[in-house]
Amino acid sequence: MTGFLEMPACIADPWQLAALAGLGLGVGVATGLFGVGGAFLITPLLNILFHVPYTLATGSSMLFTIGTSVAAWIKHMRLGNVALKTMTILCGGAVCGTMLGARLHVFLKALAGEFHFTLVMHGIFIAVLAVTAFLVWRNRSEVRPSAPLLARVPGRPRITIRATGINNISLPGLCALGLLIGGVKGLLGIGGGVLFMPAMLLVIGLTIHQAIGTSLGVVLFSSIAGAIIYGRTGQVSLWIVLPLLAGSLAGVQAGVWLSRKLQAERIKKYFSILIILVIIAIIWDFISKFMPAAR
Repeated sequence: MTGFLEMPACIADPWQLAALAGLGLGVGVATGLFGVGGAFLITPLLNILFHVPYTLATGSSMLFTIGTSVAAWIKHMRLGNVALKTMTILCGGAVCGTMLGARLHVFLKALAGEFHFTLVMHGIFIAVLAVTAFLVWRNRSEVRPSAPLLARVPGRPRITIRATGINNISLPGLCALGLLIGGVKGLLGIGGGVLFMPAMLLVIGLTIHQAIGTSLGVVLFSSIAGAIIYGRTGQVSLWIVLPLLAGSLAGVQAGVWLSRKLQAERIKKYFSILIILVIIAIIWDFISKFMPAAR
């Protein structure tokens, strides 16, 4: 456990603080461009590159996500890329799910121990990111389906999403989607946008730019809940978060600008490639940790 203002032993070198700022710059670009909050990159890379324990990385990533998401969300609000009704409903489920996921994180860590818990988290990250990359890469058409998945599942009441003109969306299904993704968010410390963005494309039927802006809002408010939960146990460090935020400020602006210039198909393609690169890094670290332990 570490204090909020106490410098972690793994981040004691000034060069490491500069490297954290560089990581924040790259993640900021991804946040503005893909609407993913960036923590799906931050959490595993803090563990792999800086040897930050997963629980501290998870809590710090939650606080970092608040800083990056709020700037990008305001930008997309001004551009009209936020479906407010959808965002509000998903936020309710995501906040509850984040709380449950954080409790599961603590339970698994106590059950497995620090070393094996790291391997478990690596494995979960690989699975979640692989599924996400596949879904986004597979959905290559700009023509949205007339009846997305949540318009076909049972459950009342039903709502209309005015931003898309899609009718007959299941309200319980929308709440359950937020709860499920929020649970994964609370467990892994990811912002949630890496899951919300493809879900909004494939399950709800938003356009790519609406999915980016709306997911950022859900990511923002659920990250506030997650940062409070992890911060209460001292698993948030400003020494990690502030350099990341400093680097991400310029990155977010560049990312939002790029999202306006690139075609939707290119955004989805680059998003999938980015996830694949992160998966490769996690697999490499998993092997390097597992092989010595298996001997």
